Amino acid sequence: MTSFRPPFPPQPEGPARTLLVVDDDRATLSLYRAGLKGLQGFRILTAENGSQALEILRHEPVSVLVTDLDMPVLDGFNLIAKTSSLYPQMPVIVMTGLEESRHRNAPLQLGAVRILTKPPRLSLLMDAIREAAQFEPAGVIRGMGLNSILQLLQWERKSCTLTVKSEAGVGRLYLRQGEVIHATFLDEEGLPAAYRILAWPRPDIEFVDTCRVEPTIDLPLTELLLSAAVLNDQAGTGAEGLQG
Repeated sequence: MTSFRPPFPPQPEGPARTLLVVDDDRATLSLYRAGLKGLQGFRILTAENGSQALEILRHEPVSVLVTDLDMPVLDGFNLIAKTSSLYPQMPVIVMTGLEESRHRNAPLQLGAVRILTKPPRLSLLMDAIREAAQFEPAGVIRGMGLNSILQLLQWERKSCTLTVKSEAGVGRLYLRQGEVIHATFLDEEGLPAAYRILAWPRPDIEFVDTCRVEPTIDLPLTELLLSAAVLNDQAGTGAEGLQG
């Protein structure tokens, strides 16, 4: 599948990237929100715990996640573990006041790319965010039908996560040994999300060579694609009937 790993040309300046900062201390969040305004090309979102962060991630494509570890509701360790499974292409930076003897670099083992002692110098944090934002997914595919890509991945028995982008939004397909085992789109999961995503014509697709979710879909790929095509045809027929 080397054809799926093209070199990345320099990207022109485009829409702002999104930075999500997670900390249970509101004063700290306000400080970062003000201090990071000097970070050119970034839109800044904040959350007070991991649960709030996951809700934002369901609806917002986030470029870099910066999180504390010791938080109520859902702590940083669990947040990193979940994002590493669901959004493996998203780099995570940890800010913590915990001594290394307490966290034992567990965030790095869970998928974080950097650990900064809290409170970090603002310039150091900004440099770390810029560096993390340069992280590139393992592959980018454009202009090729999603069905064709899935069939190729099945032939190669690939295990990977596809981030599928269209005008409708951002969805994710999770493949294990070439079979789609899970899908997410907004608040939908499993088959309903997969059918939504499979109806999108020629979306942009990014993928990384990892799949860490539990299966919710047990249909063989051929049957899944056939069912999606039937549902898509039925939706089109219904729309034509309404127009008539």
